Amino acid sequence: MKAIALCALAVALLGATAAPRSKDITIVVNGESVISRAPDVATVSFGIVTINDIEQNATSENNQRYEDLRTRMHSLGIPDSSIRTVGFNVNYVAPEPQLPINERPRSGYTVSRQIEVKTTNLDSVGSIIDQAVAANVSDVNSVSYTVSNERQIYAEALGSAVTDAQRQAKAMASAANLRVLRIAAMQSGYTVQPVIMRAAPMRREGGPPPVPTQISPSNIDVHANVTVTYVVGP
Repeated sequence: MKAIALCALAVALLGATAAPRSKDITIVVNGESVISRAPDVATVSFGIVTINDIEQNATSENNQRYEDLRTRMHSLGIPDSSIRTVGFNVNYVAPEPQLPINERPRSGYTVSRQIEVKTTNLDSVGSIIDQAVAANVSDVNSVSYTVSNERQIYAEALGSAVTDAQRQAKAMASAANLRVLRIAAMQSGYTVQPVIMRAAPMRREGGPPPVPTQISPSNIDVHANVTVTYVVGP
C-alpha cells in the first residue's frame, strides 16, 4: 500500500504541473534516492561447447550434456520453466595447418549452447553450479542476483527522491528570501544495479574431492532520480 500511495503522490504531482510563464522565477533541482534490498532471484549462466569432425556427432554430444544438465537441475527441484536456452549456434572451424601445432585451434563443427538457470532458492546456487560442472558444462559464465519486486522498490525510491527534491527547493528558495509556489515540470528515471559475479575459468584436473561451491550475494541497489522545476516567488 505504501508503494501505491507513493505512486499516487508522483502522479498527482505530475498532474498538477503547469508550464512556467515568462515572468515566473524558476529553480531546477535533482532529487535522488537509493534503496538497498537483499536479492531474492538468482540466475546462473552456463555454456556447453562441443566439437567434432562430424556435425551430427557434435550436436548429439551437446544435446546429451544438456539433457544431463536438465536432469541434475530437476534433482534440485528446478523445473523446466526455470531452465532456458538463450543461445544456440553451430559453426565450422577450418583447419589452419600454417600455424604451429600447439597454436592450432581445434578444427571441426563447433556447437555452442548458452543456458540460464533461474531460482528463488538462493542457498541452492552453489549446488546448481556443482551439478552443472558434474554434467560437463564447458563454462560457468556468471551468477547474477536481482529482486522480483523491482518496480515496487522503485516506487518507494521515487517517493523519497521527490521528497529530496522538495527539500532542496525549499532550502534554495529560503536562502533567496523566496518561497516555493508550485511545480512547473518534473521527470523521473531509475537504475537497478544487479549483482553479477563472474566465474573463474573451470578446471578439470584430477585431485582431491571438490569442495562444494558457496556464494553469498550482496544487496541490490535501486536508484531513483527526479528533475523538478519549481516556480518560486515572494
